[in-house]
Amino acid sequence: MTRWILRPERTGFTRRRHLRTAALAGAAALAGCGVGGSSAAKPAASGTGCRTKIEVWGYGIGGDTMKKLIADFTAKYPQCAIDETDQADDASGTVQTKLTTAQVGGAPPALTGLSPSRFRTWADAGLIADVDDLFKRDKLAKDDFPPALWASMDYGGKVRALPFRANPDFVMHWLKDHFREAGLDPEKGPQTIADVDSMIPKLTRDNGGTLERVGMQPWDFYGTGNNTLNAWGRAFGGSFYDEQKDEITFTHPRVLRAVEWYVEWARRIGAARVTALMNEANSSSPNSFFFVSRKWSMHPITPTSMQIIVRVDPSLATPEKIGAAPMPYEAPGKPGEVTIGGWGIAAVAGSKVRDDAWEFMKYCGASEEGTLTIARTNGLPGWLKSPGLAEIAKDPMQKPYVDGIQRAQFAQFGFYVPVGPSYAPLDEAIAGKRTAREALEAIQREATTMYADYKTRFPTKRS
Repeated sequence: MTRWILRPERTGFTRRRHLRTAALAGAAALAGCGVGGSSAAKPAASGTGCRTKIEVWGYGIGGDTMKKLIADFTAKYPQCAIDETDQADDASGTVQTKLTTAQVGGAPPALTGLSPSRFRTWADAGLIADVDDLFKRDKLAKDDFPPALWASMDYGGKVRALPFRANPDFVMHWLKDHFREAGLDPEKGPQTIADVDSMIPKLTRDNGGTLERVGMQPWDFYGTGNNTLNAWGRAFGGSFYDEQKDEITFTHPRVLRAVEWYVEWARRIGAARVTALMNEANSSSPNSFFFVSRKWSMHPITPTSMQIIVRVDPSLATPEKIGAAPMPYEAPGKPGEVTIGGWGIAAVAGSKVRDDAWEFMKYCGASEEGTLTIARTNGLPGWLKSPGLAEIAKDPMQKPYVDGIQRAQFAQFGFYVPVGPSYAPLDEAIAGKRTAREALEAIQREATTMYADYKTRFPTKRS
């Protein structure tokens, strides 16, 4: 199935089967050796700023924004030197393997970028150190962060990471011109699943069997795997993890209901016909996706996708053209369910400059100056006190994302499902080759086996 060339910034990890054998073996050995220790036994002294050289691996957080942060921070603390190296990951978990190797060799970086889903897996693997004493010393608190971020930040009752930028998954968007043409209120998007069911046929355009426009493709939100599964599973009131039983729950009744619903829409519209529409849009321009192509009426747009729309079609990126609202739901789901993604910054276990590294970590994730820089150059800060959020919210096209971050209740998908089963069974269900129940049962079997293996390798830090 053809996919859009564009991908949201936070999915590099969650799309992959991230705990590959090599990374697992190395990290498990590291955890077994006790390299991933906790914070200092005695209370940390008052911070005096960075006074030494620290190394930062810019996995997911590198680029021009990091260069600006480093320049501003070292100007403030001239005795501090920061070396930053961008790190690219792949399906084999290269960054995790390299980090493990650096720790075993006794020369890990002081800080690394990571996605919120890895707050758990890297903590379990002993790759990141807790900074709980420093967090408390500097009077940071749980309420400074969205509940969804805090759930992963405070994994095991110890703070191990701070947000670098946040991503609300998802906010629903629609083209107002399409709504007007269909006789719908352009200022009111779908609020419930029943609204979606009513609107899709009215917005879809079919010319003699050729699909010219689709109201929505609910089976594919930036891929047919865990992004879509998570978005609708939450919207329908489902859960992917039973904390009391410590079990993964892909076959939760409300998750099943969600998948059966969007698989039925794939059958009704024709997933293959939508694929042809994607190919047509992609052939005209790599950035002619979703609303830019004018061939999709409703779709969640990530902050990064919106930035591309602003760049390639600025006349479209206005509140007069595009509407935005919380994700629709079906009870017991709630309106506007949001999972928070993005990227974080963490102290690497085994580093000898933890206190100095914390100063830069805090500057990026929980300071007015640093988070304002991120807001102006890179995206949405995850620190609720950031003046950058208020500044971004002044833009009517960005305010829905700020609202989404503030109300987000769920951590990134991989925090609850710390293993990477194949989601190919979902593609088979979408293609009509198996039922939604059969697809979820297949994913459940693989995930259960993988999670049992995970727990034998890692001493998990569940509270």
